[in-house]
Amino acid sequence: MRLTEEISRIKEVMFESLKGKKKSEYFQDEMDEIERASQDLSRDGDFDASVEEILELFKDSEETKLNDEVWGKLENTESNEIKKGEMDKVIDLAKKYNKSSPLKLKKSIMNGEYRPPLILKFGSRYHLVAGNTRLCTAAAMGVNPNVIIGDLDSIS
Repeated sequence: MRLTEEISRIKEVMFESLKGKKKSEYFQDEMDEIERASQDLSRDGDFDASVEEILELFKDSEETKLNDEVWGKLENTESNEIKKGEMDKVIDLAKKYNKSSPLKLKKSIMNGEYRPPLILKFGSRYHLVAGNTRLCTAAAMGVNPNVIIGDLDSIS
């Protein structure tokens, strides 16, 4: 087996276990954010998708590397305004929103043991559902992290 195939297989196993948690438990941990996204998108008239539809969409989506083009368009995040080396800005944001320590997240991102942020795509737009601090930390590190992108257009 080639090294890239082996690495891909290991990542799949890691994502399935998510440090001992099942994939469904991971999404359960993000339910508040998924519910908020469903409400916001419905209220703003952008898209009418139920919490259950969004949850299933994420469960059926694959983890992928966040590219610069999508990151630049990403809504509902400060991460695309953070430059490499601006960890102080990320620490301030984490304190402002009472979120996880970016310094701990930095270690998780470096060893690939972080929960991938959740993004919804609809039309040409991308909306961050969960993982702003993770994305901001990755941006300050100069790293394009893995994310899960659910395409809302696929359920319409």
